[in-house]
Amino acid sequence: MSERCPAGPEIVEDLPIPLAVAGHHQPAPFYLTADMFGGLPVQLAGGELSTLVGKPVAAPHTHPVDELYLLVSPNKGGARIEVQLDGGRHELLSPAVMRIPAGSEHCFLTLEAEVGSYCFGVLLGDSL
Repeated sequence: MSERCPAGPEIVEDLPIPLAVAGHHQPAPFYLTADMFGGLPVQLAGGELSTLVGKPVAAPHTHPVDELYLLVSPNKGGARIEVQLDGGRHELLSPAVMRIPAGSEHCFLTLEAEVGSYCFGVLLGDSL
């Protein structure tokens, strides 16, 4: 997976890495995983949203670590998602970031997204 050089950089190119995540309808595309580079304290998953408008990618689920939703788009306001968090609903307009506390039941639905819009889940720990 990664190419090691004792005195040089480590490079991972076979990305994203599909990993099963509880509640998700299909494996999530990961760009950083806990086992990369000798062990990372953060994991990064996500993808392009423009083809996912109105299509949930996960049922409500929890993680044992905090997660950050990072919503970005080529233009300000170019993406909008609705986040369900412990029974409440929150709307995010790009660019935005939202912390999902560990153990909280959550999921999101893409409401609008121009091409090139992404939502990344940053898991703050090595557990999924």
